[in-house]
Amino acid sequence: MTTNTIKQKLIAQGIYHSDNNIVNKPSVIGYEKKFKLAWMATQLNTFIVATDFKDEKITPELINQHITASFNFTKENYTGWPRGLQSGIGVIAILISNNIDEKAKEYCTKLKSGKKWAGFTVPVIFNPDTNEVYQFQKNPMWGRIYYPHFKKIINSLK
Repeated sequence: MTTNTIKQKLIAQGIYHSDNNIVNKPSVIGYEKKFKLAWMATQLNTFIVATDFKDEKITPELINQHITASFNFTKENYTGWPRGLQSGIGVIAILISNNIDEKAKEYCTKLKSGKKWAGFTVPVIFNPDTNEVYQFQKNPMWGRIYYPHFKKIINSLK
């Protein structure tokens, strides 16, 4: 998985994408809007933010910076229904690096990114050297109905 392969998969899936900078690194940002009755008749606006950190060490602090910058980008660029009124935002923050701290792996697998008002942040790390993906293992209680969709998106980008 690289930002270029992610871009190609977004194109193949018909997901809008753009190139931008997140934490001063070139990033690919995808956007999809879905409404499902199964989601208690809510609209979910999902942003996929993929950034290649090359061999920079991924730490929980760097993940937090990336998530914060990604969520701020979505707030600035989202123009749909107000969050919380049958509408939510999901941010899948993908960090690509071959240098990953053990605590960063746990941060992703245990989904320690916290909650936002009518929003979700999902950290994912991909190691291009080993093809390992570190992502949440269990659906959390808060927003449980959306996490199978997030997992489907993440798995489609591998």
